[in-house]
Amino acid sequence: MYLDRYNFNYRKEVKDKIIRKNNLLVEYNSEVYLKNLKESVEKDYLLFHFLEENINVKINKQEVNYPEIFLFEVFSSLILYVDTENYYCKAINKENIRYRFQLIEEVCKKSYGVKDEIKKIKKILEDKDDTLLFYNTNEYRVIKCLIGNPYLKNERLSFNRKGFYLENFIDNIEIPILLNEKIENNKVEMIGEIDTLLLEEVTFIKKLKEKINVGVQDFKFLYKLNIEKENEKIKKINIEIKLKMDNFWEISEISCLEGKTD
Repeated sequence: MYLDRYNFNYRKEVKDKIIRKNNLLVEYNSEVYLKNLKESVEKDYLLFHFLEENINVKINKQEVNYPEIFLFEVFSSLILYVDTENYYCKAINKENIRYRFQLIEEVCKKSYGVKDEIKKIKKILEDKDDTLLFYNTNEYRVIKCLIGNPYLKNERLSFNRKGFYLENFIDNIEIPILLNEKIENNKVEMIGEIDTLLLEEVTFIKKLKEKINVGVQDFKFLYKLNIEKENEKIKKINIEIKLKMDNFWEISEISCLEGKTD
């Protein structure tokens, strides 16, 4: 189903023409390696070693350097249990993650700017029932693109309406996305729009107004997922999300995984 290696590129940008200090650009790229450790006889789960290397991050065109860059490596080596019916993941090597974090925390402890992030990671790893670790794993941008994308999860908003709830695109606003799917040969395309049966436009506009502190009259939204396969393996995944409001505020996010065969 998967290739052994992928290049991952992620970009998220916020453009605010009224309050320029709110502008934000996050660029992230890495190399992803997958090793299939086990597949159940019934094929209802997979066991992977997920390894992410050569992580590079830029925030507003400034590179994140030593020691802060190490914080992006806390969850870079995971043993993943993947439920192939619902496509959720569970990291089952918590002690290894904890040990890596302790080493990174020691290196970063004198860096004042990362104290909040260290507290956040510590809270995830100290959660006894692993609810936070489960959520963090499934929302981890690479894993969400590779394993938790809407095509594989195949969720529905109701019995006859394919879709899902988009989280963490705009803070804590949960957006129901109604999907139209087109499959031709080895290519999948899914186009999404906000499901106004579950979230009325007037309600969504009210939520946006609360977020950006400015009145919103109109908006345009796009969700687009493209997947390419080759020899029954996923070769490329591209997810693009855009929201534009009244030509003065815009947020966009692109996640792209492209297989490496050399």
